[in-house]
Amino acid sequence: MFSMKKYILMTIFILSLILISCSDDNPGDTNDKCGDGVCDSKEINKGVCPKDCGSQEIYSAGDTFITYINSEDRDIAVQITLPYEPRYLDGAPVLVYTRVFFTPYHGFGGLNTITEQGFVHVTYLWPGETDRSSGVSSEGVYDYGDEASLRAFRDVIKFAMGELPNVDGYYINELSEVSILTKNVGLYAFSHPGIAATNVLAFYQDDLFEVDYFVGGENPTVDTLSSVEVGHWAGDGSPVYNPYYTYPDDYTSTKLLVDYSNVAYDFENNVAYFDINADGSADESDDFILGSRIPQMYDKRYYSMDLTQALYDNGALDESNWPSDLATPEEAAEMWPFRSTVDNYDLLKRSGLKVMLVFARDDHVQPSPDKPNIHMGFDGFYHTASLWVRLNPDTEYIKLLSDKVAELSSDNNANSEPSDWLDIRDWAYTNKFGSNNIVPLAAVMEMADRTYYNNWDDNLDSVLN
Repeated sequence: MFSMKKYILMTIFILSLILISCSDDNPGDTNDKCGDGVCDSKEINKGVCPKDCGSQEIYSAGDTFITYINSEDRDIAVQITLPYEPRYLDGAPVLVYTRVFFTPYHGFGGLNTITEQGFVHVTYLWPGETDRSSGVSSEGVYDYGDEASLRAFRDVIKFAMGELPNVDGYYINELSEVSILTKNVGLYAFSHPGIAATNVLAFYQDDLFEVDYFVGGENPTVDTLSSVEVGHWAGDGSPVYNPYYTYPDDYTSTKLLVDYSNVAYDFENNVAYFDINADGSADESDDFILGSRIPQMYDKRYYSMDLTQALYDNGALDESNWPSDLATPEEAAEMWPFRSTVDNYDLLKRSGLKVMLVFARDDHVQPSPDKPNIHMGFDGFYHTASLWVRLNPDTEYIKLLSDKVAELSSDNNANSEPSDWLDIRDWAYTNKFGSNNIVPLAAVMEMADRTYYNNWDDNLDSVLN
């Protein structure tokens, strides 16, 4: 009996040593132990717990799940949706969705129906952002698309490319029963997130050199466009144009030459306006009044740098009456340069990136007939960076989803543009029949197929297969 008791005590002692060796530095923390079924990031980083210490769930076709990656000591939430059937016999390509940042969205968001076309869909939360429906958060401070956010976005893309593991040491392919083609990865961004997508590819080209393509939907390029200063849509859907911007006189590939010399401020409605009739009051019938759809960051509204400075220079506002919810000239000058793309296209010159710019006849924000946002993007990607660029997808791909939309949409060669950008509407797709949901899908499908089959002909006679 004595020997059996001694054996039991020895066994307990050995087991205790094993548990201590696998514990975190904090002896009072019982959540970070080997053998608890979870390989905690702290355990892996400290080297005290092998990757296979617990049972990692492997997700099945059609599943949506959330994991975390570590970016500069912050855990960033990443949501992955797997397709029921991969697009190709050997696996599914990956689409990374670029999130909004001017105003917190409080949710993962995405081009979710792309999984129905056999894609793996990857989206994420910016540092400091929380998904309201699940309560999931990314660590860090929300900075409205500043440098810390772009570095986190870079690491999300690296995870999607199979180059960075999650916090538990697993790569994206190790989490999925579906074969994931991490050598066929593209980015999609609708509206202002295109600024973040373009800049992350430019600033971190060495890390993201193998990103295959970018599809941008009606992305702004400069603060003048982000703040909707050359025109907007009225409440009844009619276009309202700023008479102080005309094409081609006021267009350049890096700046829109708007005359701000008569910019004033309407205190009653808390809005800037161009005092065309010079009567000192805002009148919709005579003046150009800015709309309410402008970026909001850190609880302030942001006009462009030039307009904000003009409010001060024109005497419309000064330190004594500057609205508390409106960014000052100093704040605008601090925020906008990093949230613009026009000075960064040159950084993409040596990349193999392919680009498709997607736009409807009536843009969701910009009504200007020359579409300066699309023009600037084409100038930057094609003329400055010398990349392969197409304006809207081949109608062969739109037909896969809707014959009606295809019939009312354009089909133009890649690496070409209208001789007169006032004709750009003829290169656009129709706004009818749900096209704003259909055409982006067609664009992503075409770009992934072109990548898979390595076909970069200027135009296609049929869908690639």
